[in-house]
Amino acid sequence: MPDQNSFSLFSLLPTELRLQIWQHTCHPRVVQVVYDSHQDQCFSSTAPPPTLHVCHEARSEALRVYKRSFGTKSHEPRIYFCPDLDILYLPRPPYMGYDDASRHFTDLVLNTDDTVNLAIDYVKPAIRRPWETYNKYTLMHSFPKVKEVDLVLDTDKPAEDDHEELGLADPTGDISTLCRLLSDIKESFFYELGAKYTFGDTKEEVREKPVLPPLVLKAKVVS
Repeated sequence: MPDQNSFSLFSLLPTELRLQIWQHTCHPRVVQVVYDSHQDQCFSSTAPPPTLHVCHEARSEALRVYKRSFGTKSHEPRIYFCPDLDILYLPRPPYMGYDDASRHFTDLVLNTDDTVNLAIDYVKPAIRRPWETYNKYTLMHSFPKVKEVDLVLDTDKPAEDDHEELGLADPTGDISTLCRLLSDIKESFFYELGAKYTFGDTKEEVREKPVLPPLVLKAKVVS
């Protein structure tokens, strides 16, 4: 019986068709990136796109889609990423939370302007550090092409195995509870970041709401 998982005639297909097939294997991924301020270097537990390791033809075609990204002034880029397809996921640092390095991520890490899809962690009020709201707000606005930001729930679960693929999906649960949580998150930004302004000689104080990008709640999916 022939192997049902192989197609021995693939190499006989027209070149144009083979290249289109390789391109279709470049599917969207969630790429987790961590910046180490002590080493001035980015690391990722996300596996490289599998198309890069199939054959020379597949790798050549995949390299038209994925580029080595997230280099710094002292280290060359080494994480494969496609800004039009992939989601850049910046998880919360475990000790200081979203600290100064997180706020300045786009200054410390090179060539991030083309990032379209961004995900960061939702941080529960009980563990949120005083500086995190401002740092997250600045971080979100430092990506000029990002139109909405995914807020990842359930971040207190154990870290995923290196061999597992991380995805993001709509969270399950009571819709009204999720809507209330999202509303509370927005109000938290408004409350903690609202600035006071004065007008003319009246010195009247007015609190203005910060401008937030659209926020979307997401849950981790491991496969």
